[in-house]
Amino acid sequence: MSMVDILWNLQQHAKIEENSEAIQSSRQDALDLGEKMYIPYFKELNKLTLVCQAMWSLLEEQTNLTEKDLLDRVTELDLKDGKLDGKYTTPPIDCPKCGAKICKKFNRCLFCGEESSEVSAFNAI
Repeated sequence: MSMVDILWNLQQHAKIEENSEAIQSSRQDALDLGEKMYIPYFKELNKLTLVCQAMWSLLEEQTNLTEKDLLDRVTELDLKDGKLDGKYTTPPIDCPKCGAKICKKFNRCLFCGEESSEVSAFNAI
């Protein structure tokens, strides 16, 4: 192996090491950013879970409802959109004026501008 080859290999190893350190630093920066962005959501999710569990325990104590009743209702609501996928999706509403589907996000028909008369606390907030 010539001296040029040895120097070339040393230079390449130095560049590889430099890039490895840069990648590790970038990876740590991404993890730090992820923590800052997502941890508040996880905390909020935990609070909402706790509140749901508290509400259910109160309902269960003060009514004749059972865990089976709750699971049956969850399945019923999940299947409203025709798919058992662990999500609640409200079915689209037909516009009373033109018959097109009303955009839930804007609560009005995007074709004719007719406002939806169906308002729910779950999609109005």
